Amino acid sequence: MKGVVRYLVPCLFASMAVVSARSFAQDPEQNRARFRVSVEMVSLSVTVFDEERRLVTDLEAENFAVFEDGVPQQIKIFSREALPLRMVILLDTSASIQERLPLAQEAAVRFVQSLKPGDEVKVIEFNDRVLTLSEFTPDFALAENAIRSTKAQGATSLYEALYISLRSFSRYRNGDERMAIIVLSDGNDTRSLVIFDDVREVARKTDVLIYTISLRGQEEDLRKQKYADAKFELEKLSGETGGSAFAPGQIEDLAGVYDRIAAELKSQYNIGYVSTNAKTDGSWRRLQLRCDREGVVVRGRVGYYAPRM
Repeated sequence: MKGVVRYLVPCLFASMAVVSARSFAQDPEQNRARFRVSVEMVSLSVTVFDEERRLVTDLEAENFAVFEDGVPQQIKIFSREALPLRMVILLDTSASIQERLPLAQEAAVRFVQSLKPGDEVKVIEFNDRVLTLSEFTPDFALAENAIRSTKAQGATSLYEALYISLRSFSRYRNGDERMAIIVLSDGNDTRSLVIFDDVREVARKTDVLIYTISLRGQEEDLRKQKYADAKFELEKLSGETGGSAFAPGQIEDLAGVYDRIAAELKSQYNIGYVSTNAKTDGSWRRLQLRCDREGVVVRGRVGYYAPRM
């Protein structure tokens, strides 16, 4: 397919996602929160659920509290607007997924069709290799064709694919968007040159939501330690970045999983605050999000690295 690119695992030069308070004050657009790059304001994409796992979308800024290393922070920016989305669709096309690949393709295509003008999507497949089938594009038909072109073969380079996907955001980020990865895999990593801890560290240095879909997450599969470990690692990545982890009971449920991810991405709150810690020492800052509404669960990234000057 034209435009297929082969990547080797490179070094990552990533920076934390931050936004400028001054840019909001001077922006003439009506009530639109624009998240720009600077070293002053930390930006968070936040999802809230009730006890029935239903999305909660009617909260205001005063309902939230943000703590950094245990210290309360003052929320400066709050919006329920769906900011533009830059998305990577990451598909496992190893030999073991062959029978399930057609349904996986159609579920991913259905997700792409749910995107809106202003969004961009990139398609990457992984097996023995990691191949970019289409670069970030607003042309959703191009992305759909890329997804349908995938063929099952080879081993599973899961970690390498995640590493490369995370790195790709650093080259395209413009500061006025949300960034996310949806990764679908039916097994454990068998091929990568990088390890899980490498991927986790890269994820902690970016502001990318990771949504994971494991097709080996059922009780029978989890009796095998390799699949249990793989499911644990995917859940850890999604939990630490503010995304969600899914393990559908059968392949026919996959379209509903992508629909759920699309709904979450459309229901997020954008929160920004200026840290009370002015040190530029590159240290890890632990974040905690709270909501004063009883019975809800608040999900966002668990921390970030301070800038280093």
